[in-house]
Amino acid sequence: MLKARGLILLGIALTVATIIASEKRYSGYKVYTVKKARNDTEYKALLELQKNFKKVDFWSDPSKRRPTDIMVSPEDLTKTEQFLSSHGLEYSVAINDVQRVVEKENVRSTRQSGMNWRDYQRLRTIHDWLDSLAAFNPQVAQTGSIGRSTEGRNLKMIKLSKNPEKKNPVIYIDGGIHAREWISPAVTTYIIGKLMSLSPQDADLLENVDWHIVPVLNPDGYEYTFNEDRLWRKSRSLHNGPNCPGVDLNRNFDFHWGEAGTNDDPCRNTYPGPYPFSEPEANSTASYLFNNRNKIRAYLTFHSYSQLWLTPYGYTEDLPSDYEELESLGLRAARALQEVYGTEYEVGAPSHILYSNSGSSRDYAKGVPGIKYSYTIELRDQGDFGFLLPPQQILSTCEETWEGVKVIARQVARERPSGPTFSDIYNSIVDRDPDDRTKVDVAGIRLR
Repeated sequence: MLKARGLILLGIALTVATIIASEKRYSGYKVYTVKKARNDTEYKALLELQKNFKKVDFWSDPSKRRPTDIMVSPEDLTKTEQFLSSHGLEYSVAINDVQRVVEKENVRSTRQSGMNWRDYQRLRTIHDWLDSLAAFNPQVAQTGSIGRSTEGRNLKMIKLSKNPEKKNPVIYIDGGIHAREWISPAVTTYIIGKLMSLSPQDADLLENVDWHIVPVLNPDGYEYTFNEDRLWRKSRSLHNGPNCPGVDLNRNFDFHWGEAGTNDDPCRNTYPGPYPFSEPEANSTASYLFNNRNKIRAYLTFHSYSQLWLTPYGYTEDLPSDYEELESLGLRAARALQEVYGTEYEVGAPSHILYSNSGSSRDYAKGVPGIKYSYTIELRDQGDFGFLLPPQQILSTCEETWEGVKVIARQVARERPSGPTFSDIYNSIVDRDPDDRTKVDVAGIRLR
């Protein structure tokens, strides 16, 4: 018996040792915050750095509007600092040793104590929790899948509806499209938990709105961040072989695909894929949004970091025709969020307040199925920890974000259409004459 127990313990030890040995380490890596480019010369220098220093990981893209965060390996520290100084780019050290921050975070994230918002949760814990909610609350909750990932994992969804016969408007939420953004699935699951245990004053949120939520849209990448590389961003597809796997799912949607804010190098984090919808995760999401366009009134996709409430569009500086409504609602949501802990969010289109990007789920949701309120929410923080937000900030981030989401939900409920929706009109035109798609504004808003 003792011998058998010893062999079991030895096996566990070897397994742990194997995981540790295979896991990418970030000892000596630093994160620099480069002040925002003051002119075109400095901006072009940042673009040059991004293009030529392939081992420098841009946590945020070069911008004239905001600081740029970059993670630099020990062997590249000297030449990166020399480059920044020689081009007059001011910088400071945000994280002195990335590995130390990772280890502090992982001490808590490896504990499996059931679903909670004190720790970051593994995929299995999240999926099992969703199934248990549906099992114990079948009158409200149903689980299903919108598709499967490259590696065959379910893109698990939970639907919450208290009055399905009312045909309420739907809010569609997803999280975890970028694997390393752990706070995103934490927030999406918290929203589910709040909806399942609403206080009397918030009962209207489930009475008048239905919720379709995919907490982890990139399950392959998410699991990879726990087992192999904490700072992995992309999917885990193998279009270009094992040396440069993965695609940026938020550049893979077939709406102005491959334009601004992408990189054709498969090894880069913003690689949009070999073609639009090459990734099943993006394709399944788009199909669901399009097939349910008559029901979905708001699309919220949660990311980190920067504390931004982003509207369409990212691919162009042109704004949708109803931008004032989008901005106004976003500002109200941001104010409600700020009232909780004083956390400030900026509201606007990424091409105006951040940087340009194309092929995103947010732009697709607005531009193709015509979902009115389409937002990307970039959660905490503003660069002190970046993607490595400490577990101590999970609950407070969730609590304040929930207040912003409630503002969106109540607006959607107030606007519940009594007559034909835009999508109804759009579909009747397309069904009658497919060529008449040209008569519809690219924003999915108005007929020309």
